[in-house]
Order: sequence, then structure tokens, then C-alpha cells
Amino acid sequence: MTTRDDIHELLPFLANDTLEGEERRAAEAAVAEDPELQTELAALRAVRETMRAEDAYSPGEMGLARLMRDVEAEAPQAAAPPRSGRVLAWQAAAAVLLVAVIGQGAFLMRGGGDMAEAPQPEGYSLAGAGAEAPFTVAIAPDTPERALRALLLEAGVEVTGGPSALGLYQLAPVEGVTPDEARGILEASDIVEDLTLNQ
Repeated sequence: MTTRDDIHELLPFLANDTLEGEERRAAEAAVAEDPELQTELAALRAVRETMRAEDAYSPGEMGLARLMRDVEAEAPQAAAPPRSGRVLAWQAAAAVLLVAVIGQGAFLMRGGGDMAEAPQPEGYSLAGAGAEAPFTVAIAPDTPERALRALLLEAGVEVTGGPSALGLYQLAPVEGVTPDEARGILEASDIVEDLTLNQ
């Protein structure tokens, strides 16, 4: 059974003749029995007829002409104030800085600032500036850290780079372990999916 609130919500659709089927029959029956719903339905239908009878107002050509006239009649924008000496000084400083940056960039592009050839103090070296790691390995993605650590200790290797975006590690033997010994242990491991020798 449809409640009074449900019928009340259906009244606008009944007034617009867009209600169909069982809902229409239930709404019409409820309106026939309730004078308050009849009054509200009559008011909704009167509003609908009033809205249909009104002509939609459009400003048309006269409105467009008035708008164009108002736009053209607006006061012209005030001229920009003359530039002060302070603004010109900042522009000159910016130009000098730009020339300096471009000059420095050109100097470095020509190779004038090659840091690789600069002598390094004894006892210091750049991080990652050692010999290339002899192995590149791909480790199974589900390998726990404990198993990877155990393999590195067993093979006598250390991670010198990685993991890369592809999950590759660079490995080098620690002091006292030959590359062939480390390679044999790494190849025999189940967690190493791929082992590549770097030349």
C-alpha cells in the first residue's frame, strides 16, 4: 500500500500527466478520497498552465544592441604608469644574471668543468666510482630479506648497486673470494632468477 507521503511525492508527476501504471491508479484513488490532496493537485495544475501560457522573455536584438553600446561606452583603461628607475635596475640585474648562467652552461657543455678528470685527494673516492661489479643478478620477487642476506654471505658477495627499476642488483665478491667461487654459489641458488657476467 502506498503511504500518504508517497502520494504527496507523486502529485507533481500526476499534475504533469507523466505518471503511469499502478502508481497513477494509486495516486488518483488517494486524491479522490482526500480533499487536501485534491486542492494541492489543482494548485499544481494551475501553476503548470500558468507557466505554459507565459511567453519566454528574450532580450533579442535590442538587448544585444544595448549590451554592445554599454561595452563600447566603458572608460578606456588607464595607461600604465611610467617605469621607475628601480624597476629598470632590477631588469638590468636579471639580464646580467641570465648572461652569467648561459655562459656557465656553455662552459660546462664544452667540457671545461669535467669533474671526472679532477684529481681526488688520497684516501677519498666518489661513491660508486669503483670497478664495475662482475655480476648482475635478478632475484625472485617474493624472496624474503633473510634468504637474500644468507645467500650474499654464503657466496661471499656484497651489493654494490641496486635494486634498479627492473629489480636487478650489482654484486661484487668481497676480499678473499674469487668471482668464479661466487658465481658457482649464485648459479646454484633457487632465489637467483638470472645471473649475468658484466664485461
